[in-house]
Amino acid sequence: MNTLVPNQATSGSNGMALQPSQAQQPHQQHPQMQTPQPALLINYLSATNPNIAPIFQPDEARGGRVVLMKLLAELHSRKNQALPPAFTGVASVNWNPENSPFKFDISGVGIVRIGGHDVDLLKLWQAVFGLGMSTKVTRENLWGQIAAQLGLPPILNDGITTSASQIQILFSYVTDLEIFLMRIMQSAQLRAQQARMSQPQQPPQPVPGADPNAHQPATPISSITTMGTPAASATPGPATPAQGSSDGSGSGKRKAEGDDDDEAKRKLRKIDEDGGSQPTSANPDAEGSRASPVKEEPPAEAPLFRRKIQYVPVMRTINTAGGRDLEAINHEHYQLPAKRPMRKMEDFGLVDVEALVLQLRSRLKVDMTTALGILYHLSYVRGGDTGNSGLNLKWCEDLTDELLDVLEETAFNAPDIDDPEDAEIKPSTRIVTNREITRTLYDTGHDLFAGLKNDEEVGPNPAPTHQSWEVVTIIVTILSNAASADDNPAFLAGMPRLLDVITRVCMIEPALQRGDMLRPVSHALQLRHLSRIRKECVNLIGAISRFVQLSSCPPRTTRRLYLLLASTLMDSEECIAPGPGVKAPASMMDLALECFSNVAHLDSNRKVITTQIPWDQLWSLMQMVSRTIPISDTEVQHAVTEVWMSFIFKAALVLYSLAVCAPLPMRRKMKSSPSLRTALVRFLRTGLTIGSQANNLYRSLNPEVRGILEEYWRRIGETLKVIDAEEDPLAPTTAAGGLIGYGIGGSYDLHLGAKPPARGTGMFAGARAELLWSVMSGTAAQNDLQAFEEWDYMLRVDSSTASRVS
Repeated sequence: MNTLVPNQATSGSNGMALQPSQAQQPHQQHPQMQTPQPALLINYLSATNPNIAPIFQPDEARGGRVVLMKLLAELHSRKNQALPPAFTGVASVNWNPENSPFKFDISGVGIVRIGGHDVDLLKLWQAVFGLGMSTKVTRENLWGQIAAQLGLPPILNDGITTSASQIQILFSYVTDLEIFLMRIMQSAQLRAQQARMSQPQQPPQPVPGADPNAHQPATPISSITTMGTPAASATPGPATPAQGSSDGSGSGKRKAEGDDDDEAKRKLRKIDEDGGSQPTSANPDAEGSRASPVKEEPPAEAPLFRRKIQYVPVMRTINTAGGRDLEAINHEHYQLPAKRPMRKMEDFGLVDVEALVLQLRSRLKVDMTTALGILYHLSYVRGGDTGNSGLNLKWCEDLTDELLDVLEETAFNAPDIDDPEDAEIKPSTRIVTNREITRTLYDTGHDLFAGLKNDEEVGPNPAPTHQSWEVVTIIVTILSNAASADDNPAFLAGMPRLLDVITRVCMIEPALQRGDMLRPVSHALQLRHLSRIRKECVNLIGAISRFVQLSSCPPRTTRRLYLLLASTLMDSEECIAPGPGVKAPASMMDLALECFSNVAHLDSNRKVITTQIPWDQLWSLMQMVSRTIPISDTEVQHAVTEVWMSFIFKAALVLYSLAVCAPLPMRRKMKSSPSLRTALVRFLRTGLTIGSQANNLYRSLNPEVRGILEEYWRRIGETLKVIDAEEDPLAPTTAAGGLIGYGIGGSYDLHLGAKPPARGTGMFAGARAELLWSVMSGTAAQNDLQAFEEWDYMLRVDSSTASRVS
């Protein structure tokens, strides 16, 4: 009987080949599952899940970007690789900016900035799907076409990075969503095929008039198995009891169904691991033989992605953080300007300034708290035609004087002296930086009873009034906010007492060596209060620095101002050049450079700085600031942005002011320093050399950045000219006599504006052959006659010396 089964399955009574058995048909009709086409995937997903249909529609009003961002946020959160909430619009407790691989600049929800252009992730998603999904785009190298479709140039501003590579990196964050959607459709296709395989096949109807015994199909293997005879192609195993036998018939049937269920689970598990691909087997005929066409149809199974609950822990999506719905809060915040616009100064009506002055003069804690609270809020309010007019202090001079009186009395309780110890600057004076203050606070905060010291300041019964340190902080904040208005900088700069009191509040008792205890000069402040007050004071000085006259201030004010600005400028960790690991310069460093360059812009202020500050301190400051100048090619590539070029230009202005303020010994030291000359010249030389990488970057810059760069090169040339010159630029000039020397050799027609010939050899005479063609032939020097003469002066060779040598 067993030998007849293969013959029945392969040949008929007349020796002709017959159709294969029903057990073999599903294997031949089960083709390898392919990746679904984009159009089929879009139609299927839009029909089965209308909630995600907007991501395939170009109409942004349907909310496709919001749906896409929510899907991405949930997928990446499950992988513990949360995307920035500012990018997805969904708050995430797993977001960590330090460990996140997402390095794009964010312009809004679902929008990043690449090469100065906004890229919409929804449009990128639809463009990739329109071209056949990411696999086809990568295989056919179509990323450049997509970048052009999004409006990006082929090469970005740095001249190296291509827009196609950046677009491909950006789409890598969407690849998981693409795979997830394809797996959903592939799982649906697989379930449909399994349902068709499990349905019994109807026997073919006999053709009228034909012999019913001719071409009779073979008996199905499953029917032979049920009669007690195993099929030849079946997988070897224990014999199945006959259908008519009474022993173990029920248990055998349950065991067979259990084996089928286990096999189905193994297939589904294989599908889940392979991402929805067709499960393969070494013996496909054996798998086909297990699918019995007469077996009952299995119950409808749950969707494949829901079955993941058995293998992967599912986390419920929470739209709140700390019990607050952040999405609703952000939505309300965006709608707030339209519902409740910001009120201007004119909307608050009249404020009785005399009443505020009387409250401050009373020195009563309750009255002072009320007056300072009103002034604190008024200092933030803006109005006027320009929108930046605020609390106008020049019309209430008594109020400003009273604020300074309260500040000085609360912070010191004693008048200032002419030569205080905290304002003494010697060549060996150690500058305490702001970072050192922060590290000291960090170390003391880890003490065992550090929190108890803060409680002792408040006292056992705190009153509803301001503490001494709060009064000092509030007054400094009021003056800083008022100084940013349009009408107040010139008025506040004209009050010498303001700058004197403000710089005194920021002082620290002298520390002879590193590790000494740091204490503020003010008895009302602690070190943690001083860190915040210093930032406010630097903001105040930055607002009034263009109008400051140091000659009208006491000498101690100049020294204290230098110590305050040098605490930021002398920080070795802040004075860094642009590089791959540095996104933007430090804000306090940028503000300190701006303050110093504005204060030292006037020649009268430069003379005061030269008189009050030792040149050893100025030389140390110049060495530290010169570290911000880009030198290597990598630093130059990262420097050609508007943010960095603005920062480097401010550093060049500070270097120029220091060179002008430098006395003759310091100028000789600068001239003989090869490191300083290299730092100042290399960027200029490589940038103007035709064909160099820096010159190609310079030519590809936009006009705004190129203008800043040319101004920086011009200022560097002026600085080198001042260093190379022997005369003091701050010395008073005297007119040369014209009549006495007229007609006699040696006068050089000075009365007509002629210049005498330069004596000596220039500082760059040894590099004449190199700099003559790279710098003086560049557009930055050719278009400026003064810059050309300055470089010609520095490249000079003394003819008398050359003749003696020859």
